[in-house]
Amino acid sequence: MCVIVDANVASLLFRREPDCDFLPVFQWLQDPRRDGCLVFGGQLAEELRRVRGGRGYLLQLNRAGRARRIPDAEVGSEERCVLGTGLCRSDDPHIIALARASGARTLCSHDHSLHVDFKNLRLISKPKGKVYQSRTHSGLLTHTTSCGLLRGRR
Repeated sequence: MCVIVDANVASLLFRREPDCDFLPVFQWLQDPRRDGCLVFGGQLAEELRRVRGGRGYLLQLNRAGRARRIPDAEVGSEERCVLGTGLCRSDDPHIIALARASGARTLCSHDHSLHVDFKNLRLISKPKGKVYQSRTHSGLLTHTTSCGLLRGRR
């Protein structure tokens, strides 16, 4: 799947030597033999740019065809729908909206309230959202039809 990286873990990934728990994500995004893709947009785009090294890392991934920016208007429209449901427990409806707009179903985050929202089938389904927190979750770094980037199809 395409992956969404929450700002609360971005500093563990967006550096020369990523944290050991996020090394599989880094390798999946960097290795030309693999098909990693990071999606961002809306409020998260701004949050990631503020993370040390974030702007440069996003630019590098974008140039390599490993990042996909979802238009802010699409994310904003979805965010209004998400807020209208009244189901969000976290303060990150923009992340749920990004997942819905992009089809990405893997989230890298340490925000437990956001984990609950991301796995809530009433907010994200077909397929359901999954949360990457450590290297033991590296099996989540695959694509499904929801993100539109199946292996070998870019």
